[in-house]
Amino acid sequence: MTQKEIVRTIIDLLSKELAPLNFKANIKEQGFIRKDDNAIYFYYFLLYTRTNIKTRAKGFLIEPFADINISSIERYYKEITLNTELKNEWDFITIGNSIANLCANPDGINRKKNQTLDLFVFDEQHLQSVVIELTKQFKQVAFPYFLANNTVKRVNELLNKYPLEYSVHMNNDLFRFMKGLIAAKLDNNPQLDELLMIYSKLILDRNMPDNCKEEMKRIKAILPRIEDGVRL
Repeated sequence: MTQKEIVRTIIDLLSKELAPLNFKANIKEQGFIRKDDNAIYFYYFLLYTRTNIKTRAKGFLIEPFADINISSIERYYKEITLNTELKNEWDFITIGNSIANLCANPDGINRKKNQTLDLFVFDEQHLQSVVIELTKQFKQVAFPYFLANNTVKRVNELLNKYPLEYSVHMNNDLFRFMKGLIAAKLDNNPQLDELLMIYSKLILDRNMPDNCKEEMKRIKAILPRIEDGVRL
């Protein structure tokens, strides 16, 4: 089967389970989206080409992801970002990761990276079992993750609880720093000034590109006018 055929089949089969929960399919993005008043949820899967060592059959490894967009945070991030590649709502992710990585790092510190659920499709008969597992992971991991972490307060806690550690809830350091600071300001985090110093230093310590330094300057400039006390 081609990648397009696999994606379409998975989407069709998963739709029966996710549609009652108001998740709409998006073939192009290889997943599902649900929009609430203050948050957008994304449950999608990426395909990676693989070869069966024994049979040499060509196929795919499928990894599901759970991401959340918090509108009150992303509105400010859009003001300061220099990343012109971010164009649609699927690009503006506040928190999230692959299901495998989220499960492997329950305390939020990203110690175990590049985890996998080992969901392989080498021929059509594998699709049914893969869809069963994707449905299970949605119900047991993704959907509870969405409901538990769909507020500014939770984003502040998840991204800023261990500022010196890598966060499993946002792999991209720059996104983590900028969105963590916005969440901290919105949630009246008393450690905001300390977080500013820590994240500014980490940008230098990790030799991050100049655009990261520029975004830090921009976030410092707009923080004073970000409305305090918004806990959407």
